[in-house]
Amino acid sequence: MSLFSYAAAQGYVRARLSRLLDDAAWSRLLEADRAARTASHQSAVTLLGEVADAGRALVRFLPPGAGELVSWYNQRFDVENLKTVLRAVHYGLDPSRARASLIPLRATSVRWDLLIEAGSIATVVDQIRESPYARPLDHAMERYQQERRLFYLEIALDLFYFQKLVRLIESQSGKDAADARRFLGRSIAVQNMLWAYRYRIYGRMTPEEIINFTLHRAFAAGLDTIRRVALGSPLAVEAARLGFRIAPGISEVEGLTEIEVLAERERFRYAKAAVRRPLFQLRGALAYLWLLEAEVRDLTVIMEGKVAGLSSEEIGRRLVRAA
Repeated sequence: MSLFSYAAAQGYVRARLSRLLDDAAWSRLLEADRAARTASHQSAVTLLGEVADAGRALVRFLPPGAGELVSWYNQRFDVENLKTVLRAVHYGLDPSRARASLIPLRATSVRWDLLIEAGSIATVVDQIRESPYARPLDHAMERYQQERRLFYLEIALDLFYFQKLVRLIESQSGKDAADARRFLGRSIAVQNMLWAYRYRIYGRMTPEEIINFTLHRAFAAGLDTIRRVALGSPLAVEAARLGFRIAPGISEVEGLTEIEVLAERERFRYAKAAVRRPLFQLRGALAYLWLLEAEVRDLTVIMEGKVAGLSSEEIGRRLVRAA
């Protein structure tokens, strides 16, 4: 049954890989004077909506366990929309501009566009009472109301989302377990480590706070890593434990950005290698979604770079596919 499901998933992925831009197309976009318009008439959030649609479509072809994992992984777009709503309400942003930042999702149980005019954070939480996100927000509301810091609501959502994603990865078996850890577990570990350093560097949080606001189970960067970071372990040391070498002599702030880029490029290489092989496994679905999201990311970099007046060479160095 699993093999039959993955055969259908492979057919879906193979049919759509040819739609991704090839190297020649990327070169033309970089060189075109009006590449920002040539790349796409759609906004980045619209393109992310297409990534969400692809993930939702793939779930139909996957066996139950893998399908549940990919379905929850796809919920990251709902989480981003909920954060957009919370920011709009908290800061009193112009509703029309806030709506323009929402990722268009065809399959969602919540009207994010209507929630933007909810009037208060408490009303937003009440309106999404039937969603899985109400409980973590409820738990964070008291501290939010005391300090009026949106951080507590956003990190509550992130921790809730990633804790469940970790559990679903750990529930996989056989080759799906290896694929889930290689593709998703690796990214979660990097994210968790970066969270800890940002809390220490930017937030100047205490070790206790850093531990409270990070994941304790995050594969290669779980609680032991977080404790070392909280107690002052240098970024270069912890990055090396994850296999990343950052340039010597740069600041930790610069190092955080470098690790993000290195991790994105590593993920891109994983995905490119995976789609060259038979796709009768979970890795095929995840690799395709990663390549699609990398395309959106790089298109956005080109569009924004052209608007900012950067040269083709400068923009090219910022692309995930650059290395």
